[in-house]
Amino acid sequence: MIPGLLDHLFVLLVLVVLFPFVGWWAYRRFLERLSREGGRALVREYQHTILWLIGLGAATLALWLASGRSLAALGLAAPREGRASEFTFSIAAGALAALILRPLAAGFSRKAAAGLRRQMAKLEAFLPKTVEQLCWGLIVSLFAGLCEEIAYRGYLIPYFRFWLPQWPALIAAAVLFGLAHIYQGLGGTLMTAILGLAFGYIYVETSSLALPIVLHAAVDISAMVTAWLVLRPRAEASA
Repeated sequence: MIPGLLDHLFVLLVLVVLFPFVGWWAYRRFLERLSREGGRALVREYQHTILWLIGLGAATLALWLASGRSLAALGLAAPREGRASEFTFSIAAGALAALILRPLAAGFSRKAAAGLRRQMAKLEAFLPKTVEQLCWGLIVSLFAGLCEEIAYRGYLIPYFRFWLPQWPALIAAAVLFGLAHIYQGLGGTLMTAILGLAFGYIYVETSSLALPIVLHAAVDISAMVTAWLVLRPRAEASA
C-alpha cells in the first residue's frame, strides 16, 4: 500500500479525530438522554452505533477500492496456511473457548456473576438489561467485528507499514483503535488497545481478517450476553 492524500485525510479526520472525540461526545449525550428517557435511549444508541459502524466500513472499502487496491490486500481472503498460522489458530480457539465460558460462569455462579458485575460497573449504562436491548447489542457486536476490523486492521496496518516496521505499525494501529473507545475510560481504552494489538498480530500472521473478525465479534457478543445475565436481575429488582 502506497498512501495518498485521501488516505492521509481519512486517517487524520476519521480515525484520529472523528471516532475518538465525536464518539466521546456522543456517549456523554447518550448518558443525558438515558437519565430522561430510560432504557429506550440505549436501544436508540445501539441503532446509532450500527449506522456509524456501517459508515466506517463502507467509507474504508470505498476508499480502498477507489485507489485500485484488491480486497485480498485488505485482508478479505481466506487465512494463509503454515506453521505460524496453525499456532495462531490454536490461540484463537482457546480464546473462543474462554469467551464462551464467561457467560456460562455468569449464568451458573453467583460469585462469578458478582465479580463480573463489578467489572462492568463503569460501562453499565451502555450494556443490555432487557431482551430487546440484548438483540440490538448483538447486532452492534456483529457490525463492530466486521467494520472495525476492516478499518483498524485491514486498512490501518498497511497504512502504517508504509513507514514503520511490523510491530511499531501494529502498535500504532492498536493505539488508534484504543482511542476510538476513549469513552470507556482509561482502563477500557488500554484493554481495547491490547485486544487491537492481538487482532493485528493474528491478521499479519494469517494475511486475513477472517479470524480477527470472528474473535472481535465473539469478544463483544460474550460481553453483551454476560452483561445481560448479570445486570438483568438488578434491573428487574429495581423495576
